[in-house]
Amino acid sequence: MEKEALMRYKKWLADPGVSMEDKEKLRATDDDELQDAFYKELEFGTGGMRGVIGLGDNRMNLYTVGRATQAFANYINKIVKGSKSAVISYDTRRMSPEFAVETAEIFAANGIKAYLFEEFRPTPILSFAVRQLGATGGVMITASHNLSKYNGYKAYWSNGAQVIPPHDEGIISEYKAIESFGEIKRMPIEEAKKQGLIQTIGKEIDDVYFEKALSLSFHTVDPSLKIVYTPLHGTGIKIVPPLLEKDGFHPYVQKAQGIPDGNFPTVEYPNPEDPKAFKLSIEDAKRLDSDIIVASDPDADRMGVMIKHNGEFVRIDGNQMGALLLNFILDKYSKNGMPPNPVVIESIVSSKLFAKIANSFGVEVTEVLTGFKWICNKADELRSSGKHVLFSYEESYGYNIGDFVYDKDSATAIMYTCEMASEYKKRGMTFVDALHEIYKKYGYHFETQFAPVFEGEKGMDKIVNIMDSLRNTPPSEIVGYKLNKVTDYIQGVGEIPPSNVLKMEFGANLMIYVRPSGTEPKIKFYIMVMDFEKEKEALSLLNKSKNEISKILSAL
Repeated sequence: MEKEALMRYKKWLADPGVSMEDKEKLRATDDDELQDAFYKELEFGTGGMRGVIGLGDNRMNLYTVGRATQAFANYINKIVKGSKSAVISYDTRRMSPEFAVETAEIFAANGIKAYLFEEFRPTPILSFAVRQLGATGGVMITASHNLSKYNGYKAYWSNGAQVIPPHDEGIISEYKAIESFGEIKRMPIEEAKKQGLIQTIGKEIDDVYFEKALSLSFHTVDPSLKIVYTPLHGTGIKIVPPLLEKDGFHPYVQKAQGIPDGNFPTVEYPNPEDPKAFKLSIEDAKRLDSDIIVASDPDADRMGVMIKHNGEFVRIDGNQMGALLLNFILDKYSKNGMPPNPVVIESIVSSKLFAKIANSFGVEVTEVLTGFKWICNKADELRSSGKHVLFSYEESYGYNIGDFVYDKDSATAIMYTCEMASEYKKRGMTFVDALHEIYKKYGYHFETQFAPVFEGEKGMDKIVNIMDSLRNTPPSEIVGYKLNKVTDYIQGVGEIPPSNVLKMEFGANLMIYVRPSGTEPKIKFYIMVMDFEKEKEALSLLNKSKNEISKILSAL
């Protein structure tokens, strides 16, 4: 083991807060595994703290979850006066219930009332509950769409959005200040319930959420629309089918994947961005002659869509769904009455088609960094200044509609998606047809990602080296398109805070963003082509650009 990892490992062995049983497990672990488990501490990224389940500072376990919660409690007690509370929810993953109870017991021991969901609930319900209950903060135990070996911890502030500076920095500072796991305070759950410091919640929160979501319905429901829905073994089963049914639809739930299971036995990768995750749903949809397939990831914040077009099921990607939903929503508002000071929000790495559509309706567009913590905190700021935020999105199938959830919300987005599918079906159209209408009006815009994985400590070093190389020596051209501008977000750009993101513009038709993932051991390349009159030319440039980026990367 290297020096830093060895020091952290020995600290665990000497810590009286670590059980003797866990110390023996660590002693029996090989050096390579220990190196990866201790070479760094978990940090809050774009989606909170996330890591492989296991023992060590670089792992998700009762100790790191406990330390994070004690830090969160210390920060709350330091800056908030009067009564304090926190809402806790969790997904269907391994150890999620145990991490949630641990979190509740620690909040209770620190005098912060914990509202603990009686059973797993999705991320949008957690965000909604923080706002509905007027809580000081919240915690969602989830690793979103990551592999089954992962779990995670997302911290929320009183507005229902994930923490951003200064709150995340304050929590991290408190986390680093905890020297021993023995400093973590706990109150057994039964004792805390007796003292009123832990309260279980559930259906009463769900019901108000459904009421809020249904208040946004455009009532373009065709009950004959045949829908297959898969929660991919996750929490979406709690909110997506009930909401669709209340809106007047009759979805068919994929049976195997409707069973909550943190091992995700029927999918290699429980991510609705991955076409392979739709295999069982496509089989059902063909058998049932369905019109549309909708999916949500394990914590049900992201959604995915496949639509039947010319007899085959076609994937609609995250940017395309953003354009379709925006066009649908703004068209409805333009006919029924546009609210005053309308604005929509997108992440910097999302399609530039979004702004073109919004501007054509006279709607303001705001760009923020990747991550819904930035989107929803910006929405809060805009609303405070008198703006009416209609819709927010990012390319990775994240959407937010309305002002009652301050994170991605798959259920409300799926409700709108099905209403939109109903309307197009009545017109004899599919989403593919609708997209071509949009492209003919605004120009062909296509996007793709290239995201190689580099795991472990060496992988992290590789990602740093790639970013440094591109920052210092960006490619002078891509497939004949010359580099004309580089924007480095490392010091911040305008109102956008500092972030490790590069934007490279090649000619007028090609744009590439590069950033390390905040939640996975990946470096992400976002390739965008825009403003083409012909579809084939746009797709050709997209594919050639992706191939050339791959070659450039392999040489670094």
